[in-house]
Amino acid sequence: MNLPIFNFTKIESTNDFARSLITEHKILQGIVTADEQIKGRGRYGNKWISPKGNLYFTIFFPALKSNLKKIQFLVQLQIRNILKNYNIKNVTLKWPNDLYINNKKVCGILQESIIFNKFFLIIGIGINIKSSPKIKKYPTTYLNIETKKKINLSELVENLKKAFLSNVIHKKYSFKKIAKDWNKYAFLKNKFINFKITNKTYKGIFRGINNNGALILEHNNHKDYFTNGSLV
Repeated sequence: MNLPIFNFTKIESTNDFARSLITEHKILQGIVTADEQIKGRGRYGNKWISPKGNLYFTIFFPALKSNLKKIQFLVQLQIRNILKNYNIKNVTLKWPNDLYINNKKVCGILQESIIFNKFFLIIGIGINIKSSPKIKKYPTTYLNIETKKKINLSELVENLKKAFLSNVIHKKYSFKKIAKDWNKYAFLKNKFINFKITNKTYKGIFRGINNNGALILEHNNHKDYFTNGSLV
C-alpha cells in the first residue's frame, strides 16, 4: 500500500493539513509530519505546545466508523510497542489518548474524523523527542533524556508507518483483546483518581476499560462507565 508522506519544517497543524489533502486534493490516505507546529491542537480544542525538534505526525485513511474507538486504544498500544523497542521501560497508557514514561507525559494523540464521500480517520500523534513543555497540571518528559541517546526522527516515522500498515489500517479488530492488552499497561489502574466530565468531578478507583473502551470508575460501592471526560 502506498502512503505518501508530506514533510514540513514548520506548519500550522498536521491534522488540519491532512484534512485539506482529503477535501481539497482528493488524496485519500497519507502521512503528514512536521518539526514544529504553530497551531497544534489537543483534545477539546486545547492548545498543543509544539516546539521545534519534537515529532508531529498525522496519518489519515478511510475507515469504518464502527472501528473508531477500537483504533483509538490500538494506536496507543502500537506506540507503546515502538517505544519498548528503544529499551524504554515503564511506558503506561493514560485513558483515553496519552502515553507516559515513569508517570510523565511523553506523547499525546488527537483522533478526528470527517465524512467526505466516505468516512476518514485523521490521527495526530505528538511525541516529545528533544524537549518537553512545562505543564502545571502534570509532569512531562522526552525520549532523548529517557533513552540517553539521540532519537532518529526518520527511523521513528518509518516505525510508525510500519505499525499502522501492519496492525491498524484495514485490519479486523477484537475489542476484547485490545481492552485486555490495554489494561495491562493502564496508567493509574486500581488507583484512586479524580475524573472530570463537563463540570462535574467524580472520585473513585480506576478499574481500567471495558470491552467497549469505556472507563470503569468504582465508587460508592458500584461501578460507573464513562465514554468521555478526563483524568484530573
